Amino acid sequence: MKISKEMLKEIIKEELEQQAFGKSNVTRTDASKDLKQRSRDMISQKGVDNRERGIIQKIEQNLAKLADLTDIKSGNVYAILKKLNGIIEAQIAKLEGGVQKDEK
Repeated sequence: MKISKEMLKEIIKEELEQQAFGKSNVTRTDASKDLKQRSRDMISQKGVDNRERGIIQKIEQNLAKLADLTDIKSGNVYAILKKLNGIIEAQIAKLEGGVQKDEK
């Protein structure tokens, strides 16, 4: 099977993006600043209703609890989180692609 240059570039891009997951660091100060900014942004936030905010908050709480109980940077938990993140990013790309097609 012959792989085109475009296909090879896409495969490399996907691999680099997957490797980026879990490589960033956030200090407590940075996290605190982010939470304060998100709190301010929530007042003017459109497109996210109260029920969706509840879902997002529950997932954040569960991730924090999981990180407290175990090392989420490696092992089976990391593999699951990486896969989940990939699914979420694919869904976002799919939805953003659908919006762009509708706008044309």
